[in-house]
Amino acid sequence: MRVGFISDLHIDRNMEILPIQYLKTFVHMIKKQKLEMLIIGGDISNHYSTTIHFVEELQKRAEIFVYFIPGNHDFWEEPDATKDTWGIYKLYKEHPQSLIERPLQLNETYTLVGHPGWYNHAVYDQTQFTADEVERGKFRWAYWQDKLRLDWQMPDQEVSHSFSEIIKKDLEKVNTNQVILQTHVVTIPEYTMPMPHRVFDFFNAYIATDDLKNVHHKYPITHQLMGHVHFREKITKDGTQFITNSLGYRREWQSKDLSEEIQKSLVILELDPDKQ
Repeated sequence: MRVGFISDLHIDRNMEILPIQYLKTFVHMIKKQKLEMLIIGGDISNHYSTTIHFVEELQKRAEIFVYFIPGNHDFWEEPDATKDTWGIYKLYKEHPQSLIERPLQLNETYTLVGHPGWYNHAVYDQTQFTADEVERGKFRWAYWQDKLRLDWQMPDQEVSHSFSEIIKKDLEKVNTNQVILQTHVVTIPEYTMPMPHRVFDFFNAYIATDDLKNVHHKYPITHQLMGHVHFREKITKDGTQFITNSLGYRREWQSKDLSEEIQKSLVILELDPDKQ
């Protein structure tokens, strides 16, 4: 089975490229790469209704199964809207293409567990910023936009803990001897921004969680894919390959060609149980 993974499409952030172009390019890439399944790891758009429309339309066109988890941007509403973030979570949880609280057995060897996770301020420069400043989310002239566009009605640390417990329960349900874990937030400090950094000494607080630091030792996770950070890396630690595979914003691309950048960020895993 050829399964493709990609994250952080941000289809409504790149004004030069319309969402329909993303759809057409993904359909072409799916056929070109002979994918049998596509997993999108969050931050599809800046509004939950746009995200849902996109994944449903891609499923119609792709002729393969398309699954996703939401990222932090996918929970956004307009800043002046009455926030119903838990209602949006429920909407995603019940969506047939969503992996939230729904481990997906791919074959007799592999199960895919997916959940956005959440950041818990595990990494930031605590000598410069207080915990209250980080929870408020304002640094100089800039706000962390989650603080304006969604509302969990609890601190980030509690959201992270709650989501991490859900992920652990999903891992307990797995009946195969190998697991692929897809989160949106980062779960290892190597994928936060190195400090000192003019901006990310503060904003690293919203990148990662350490609530999942022990799951890779307890469960047979061969791969963990993450988004959220807009770079592409692979490292292996203690038998687990950690992969960031964000498409990211157009201004961050090495080229201006959508197809080329999708191909660069797309991670394809060949999951053949006969070769295990």
